[in-house]
Amino acid sequence: MLARPAAGFTMIEMLIAVAIGAILLAIGVPVLRGYIENGHIRMVSESWASGLTMARAESVRLNTLVTFTTSTHGWSVQTLNGTAMHQGSGLEGTTDLTLTFTPTGSTTVTFNQYGQVMSPNPGDNSAPITQIDVAASHPSGLATYTPLRIQMLSSGLARLCNPAAATTDPSACL
Repeated sequence: MLARPAAGFTMIEMLIAVAIGAILLAIGVPVLRGYIENGHIRMVSESWASGLTMARAESVRLNTLVTFTTSTHGWSVQTLNGTAMHQGSGLEGTTDLTLTFTPTGSTTVTFNQYGQVMSPNPGDNSAPITQIDVAASHPSGLATYTPLRIQMLSSGLARLCNPAAATTDPSACL
């Protein structure tokens, strides 16, 4: 009777499998970090753009002045007399993003009853927000990393765009 060889892996085979797994993990983790950063940037950018769009729609729907205001707690949509309608956290659970408002120090956009941005903002005569840049505080530096920008167009529409895209790319900023 012939003896059956033992089933299983040898120690050499196990070490080779672990080494290959470690190499694949070392390659994959940085790329995954870039995708996670992009997901956070996209989520936060869409939250802010949605708030701006909501404020514009409410101004037309109610036929009154509506403000979109930023704060350390996120953003809020309210009528000019202060009646709160909507709010968002602004960072959606992430803490590693940087928001830059243009012009510097701007915190409000006021929409008139036609959905157009008023300049200056009524009440405090401040300049309205014209763009919001959303970027990672500590970007991965990988080719997959993409900061985003929200532009306020003259018509009052909020447009999400990629500031690094070529001018021929549809996602490029205007």
